[in-house]
Amino acid sequence: MEAVEKISVGVIKEKTKSKAVKKEAEGMRVSTREKVCYGVGDIGANLVWTTVASFLTIYCTDVAGIAAGVVGTLMLIARLFDGVSDLFMGVIIDKTNTRWGKARPWVLWSAPPLVVSLIMIFTVPNIGANGKAIYMLLVYIFLAAVCFTASNLSYNTMLSLVTTEQHDRNVMNTIRFEFTMIAQLVINVITIPLVHFLGNGQKGWTCMSIIYAIVALGMFITTFAGTKERYKPIKPEVTEKKKKHPVKTIKILCSNKYFILITLAFAIIYTSLGLTGGSRIYYAKYVLGNEMINSTMTLFNYIPTILTIMLIPIFAKKFGKIKALFVGFLFYGAGLILEIAGPVNLPMIYGGLVLQGIGHAALYSCLFAIVGDVVDYSEWKDGIREEGLTYSVTSFGQKIGTGLGTAALGWILAAGNYNGTAAVQPDSAIFAIKSLFLYLPLAITVVVLIIWYLFMGIDKVYPTVRKELDERRKNAKQN
Repeated sequence: MEAVEKISVGVIKEKTKSKAVKKEAEGMRVSTREKVCYGVGDIGANLVWTTVASFLTIYCTDVAGIAAGVVGTLMLIARLFDGVSDLFMGVIIDKTNTRWGKARPWVLWSAPPLVVSLIMIFTVPNIGANGKAIYMLLVYIFLAAVCFTASNLSYNTMLSLVTTEQHDRNVMNTIRFEFTMIAQLVINVITIPLVHFLGNGQKGWTCMSIIYAIVALGMFITTFAGTKERYKPIKPEVTEKKKKHPVKTIKILCSNKYFILITLAFAIIYTSLGLTGGSRIYYAKYVLGNEMINSTMTLFNYIPTILTIMLIPIFAKKFGKIKALFVGFLFYGAGLILEIAGPVNLPMIYGGLVLQGIGHAALYSCLFAIVGDVVDYSEWKDGIREEGLTYSVTSFGQKIGTGLGTAALGWILAAGNYNGTAAVQPDSAIFAIKSLFLYLPLAITVVVLIIWYLFMGIDKVYPTVRKELDERRKNAKQN
């Protein structure tokens, strides 16, 4: 009889525990409305960052009158500040504790200065060559290293705090990057025509930046108001033994091969994106002979991404995110090879951009979701869960990569004797533009494929990671 009672008590406890786990899982579910509110935040981010990445260099060289080589150097100097600021901001987010959460409030707080800095950077005053260079450096540091770091790092960190449900994270990330691709498509298609419509020269660029700033501010407010951070860390007594100084934490994270690989991947991928995004307008204007072709090129690149990105969660759920990325970059490399085979053949250029767009779908759908997996892996392996710091170092790779890409854009144009005031460019400048748009991105793609091959182990171990972390959290709550 006593044995039967023990069994009955055990069954009751298991049922109670099962109900608690089910309730906790349901509490982590994210509604479609909230996923959309989260996603629109990247529209705001891209109204700032895509505009800067795609058009700031040509604005500086062809409107503000700053030499291409000087622009490249300024961008890299600013990016070094930017990379360091990521680490500080990561620590700040991890130490933030408000009724709105850790990362979410920073999306709101950083929005006003970010959009003001967008207007400032496209309004360079006529204060001489040295004055313009100094102005551009200071404003770019303020925009990228202070405002955008606080905004984008907190926004990225939110993904691991809104929910721990992997499928919801993937869907949120997919919706986010649907909005990202739509925003990037619209920005790249309409910016040059919009600038011409609003007024040639400086007036057009300033008016354009004001419009983008107002819309971006509305998007950031929507994200803040429409989302909620659900994840609550394990009780302090469970993790306090593992808490360390941020520098020591980084050292521990650097012993995690997946942390190193994802940081490296961000740096290399965003170097390539910086090269292709900034050089597309030059390629259209000087290689293909018409800068308005930039809009058509963007359509052929982005529409396949927008259509394909909806299928990536299905593929990733069946085969894993890393395999999805690997296959995506195979498409991307094939597109570059097609373009290299016909560098002035518009059908081949457009065909190559379609293949690249399909590859981009996997990149945008899976890349940031993988960082959330790395956060979980770090907690499982080393007992270290620092969302802000982990995202800050991958963001560091992203910023350094974009900085190198943008700097290389200016330097390689300068090495090719590019002259922004000349109607016709020398052969050396044309070769430089082709290298930026075609040859260097292909070499980078090969390196990224190697990284994803080395990364495939995390997909195999992640089910174990998720199961054991859930068990630890259940035990911590019971204690």
